[in-house]
Amino acid sequence: MERAKTRMLRALGFRRRDGFTLIEIIVAMAIISILAAIAIPNWSTLLPTHALSGAARQVQSEFQKTKSRAVSENTVYRLVFSSTSYSIERDTGSGWQSTGENKPLPEGISSSAATLSFTRRGGSSGGTIYLCNIKNAGYNVNVTSTTGRISICKPSSCNGTC
Repeated sequence: MERAKTRMLRALGFRRRDGFTLIEIIVAMAIISILAAIAIPNWSTLLPTHALSGAARQVQSEFQKTKSRAVSENTVYRLVFSSTSYSIERDTGSGWQSTGENKPLPEGISSSAATLSFTRRGGSSGGTIYLCNIKNAGYNVNVTSTTGRISICKPSSCNGTC
């Protein structure tokens, strides 16, 4: 029975193959190369935008964490921003003491130099941190002075208002 089936398939032009031919492999590699040539330039333009939105979420999360920490420890905390990093400081009553938490922003992202603090009740000194990438696109991370509400907005230009 099996032999008859094999003969019939051979007669119809079907044969069992155990691999790929060299031509099939070359055609597949050519298609993959063409797709990669199209995708790589687009990918490199997306990376700065992705890093910028990630940095905005990172700063927003750090604000929220520091605000909660100020309330739970019943003390004042502040975040001090330089152009490519930020640090967290605690009010000791006689001055500011670094908590040792110095955090860099993602590569290619810069921020405005500013200091924002959170009170024992969750309020804030208020202010805005401007984040910009190498493509001159930006996000603003805003902190409301009375309530300490934290929000992100995308301005029309880097360091612009929303």
